Amino acid sequence: MRTSIHELWGCARGPVGRLTPPTRLLVGTCVFAACMVVPATTWCGTLLALSVVGTWTAFCRPPLRVVRVTVTLGLVLFLPYFALVPLLSGGTHADSWREAVAVPWTILVRGLCGMLVSMATVASLTASDLREAMVRLPIPRTVTAILLQIVHQTATLFYETKRVAKAMAVRGASGRGATGLRILSSLPQVWLPRVVDRAERVSTAMELRGFCERDSWSFQTLCFQLADYVALALALGVAASALFLRLWGAA
Repeated sequence: MRTSIHELWGCARGPVGRLTPPTRLLVGTCVFAACMVVPATTWCGTLLALSVVGTWTAFCRPPLRVVRVTVTLGLVLFLPYFALVPLLSGGTHADSWREAVAVPWTILVRGLCGMLVSMATVASLTASDLREAMVRLPIPRTVTAILLQIVHQTATLFYETKRVAKAMAVRGASGRGATGLRILSSLPQVWLPRVVDRAERVSTAMELRGFCERDSWSFQTLCFQLADYVALALALGVAASALFLRLWGAA
C-alpha cells in the first residue's frame, strides 16, 4: 500500500463532504456500529451490512485505489479463517458445516465492512475536521486530546520514516547480505532520534496553538442544515434496524 495512513485524511470527494464535521463523524460511527451489531449469519443481516457500507462509501467517494487496497487487505486478513471450517465442523453433517461456516463468515463480513466504513469516514474528514467534530461533540476533553495527539504524531512518524527511507535509497542503501545487515543495525540510530525530535517539536507547536488544552475551543462557525439532520436520522435508523435484526434473530 503506497498511500500512507495520514494521506487518507480528507481525500474523499463525495457529497458527504458538504455535511458538518460532527455529522460526518456521528454518521460514520452509527454505520460502523450497525455493521458490528447486524447478524451476519442471516441473509437479511448480510445484505443490510453490505448495502449500508456500499452506500456510505459511494457517498463519501474515496479514491478507487484506496477502496481496492482496503478490500484486498480485508480479504487477505479474513479469508484464511475459512481454513478452520473443517476443524470447527466436528463432523460431516450439513448442520454442523453450516454452523462452522457461520463463524468465519461473520468475521469476514464484520471485519471487511468495518474496514471500509472506517476508511470512508477517515477519507471524508481532514485532521482539522476531526478536531472540530471532537471538540463540538460531548466527548471528554482528555480523550479528545489523546486521540488528536495520536493522529498528528502518527502522521509525523510516517512522514519522517518516508524521508529517511528516501534519503537512504538516494545514497544507495539497497544492498543485500552484509550491507543490508549493516543498514538494518544502524537504522535505529538514524530513524529513532529523528522521529522523537520531530514528535517533540510537533507536540510543542500543538500546545502553543492550544490544540491540547483541556478547554479547547472551536475554530469554525458551523451551521447545521437540513442535510445534516436527514443524514443523522438515516444513520440512526440503520443502527436501529441492525439492532432489531439482532434481537429478532436471537428471539
